[in-house]
Amino acid sequence: MISRATIAALLVPLVAACNVPRPTNPLEGRPMGTLPIVSLDDPALPVPTLGGKVTLLNFWGTWCPPCRKELPGLVRLARRLAAEPRFQLIAVSVGSGASSDDDLAAETRSFLDARQMPIAAWGFGEPVATAHFSLAYELRGVPATLLIGPDSRIRRVWTGYRSSDEAEMAAEIVGLLKATAMETAAAPVEPQAISPASAP
Repeated sequence: MISRATIAALLVPLVAACNVPRPTNPLEGRPMGTLPIVSLDDPALPVPTLGGKVTLLNFWGTWCPPCRKELPGLVRLARRLAAEPRFQLIAVSVGSGASSDDDLAAETRSFLDARQMPIAAWGFGEPVATAHFSLAYELRGVPATLLIGPDSRIRRVWTGYRSSDEAEMAAEIVGLLKATAMETAAAPVEPQAISPASAP
């Protein structure tokens, strides 16, 4: 179960977001398939799985001014939740179109290192994968951030950058972690079979 200290660490430093009704995004509720991404740090690393975890999936670019404003907040969230095994941040670096895979990896790592952002760097494996994924999930620009539940369904979508986004994301993540913990605690326990060898 998520601790009160974790909740406080996420929410106290942030300014509470306004409680204004928002339009729902058509992506919310849709299942997220396997991510067509590769590690820009080590191509041998396996692609992160979504099932069973609360995932903040962010698409950003080193060349994108709003992304540069948003990414530090995402890194702060990831740092505050570093001890929470049920949460993961997956930040996918998107090239400008002219960048090769090697250039994208070098640009991304240089950007993150220069700003002391210790997060894993991911990118699309090939241009076709980028185009297909963007069409399938209606990603028309960056930054775009998707909150994905343990059931691999999209729960919330943020597009562009607003200063209130970090607080909203923190609140949504905390709520989803708490709800997941309650569902797990309420799940019926299956009786364990006793083998003849262990029976009294």
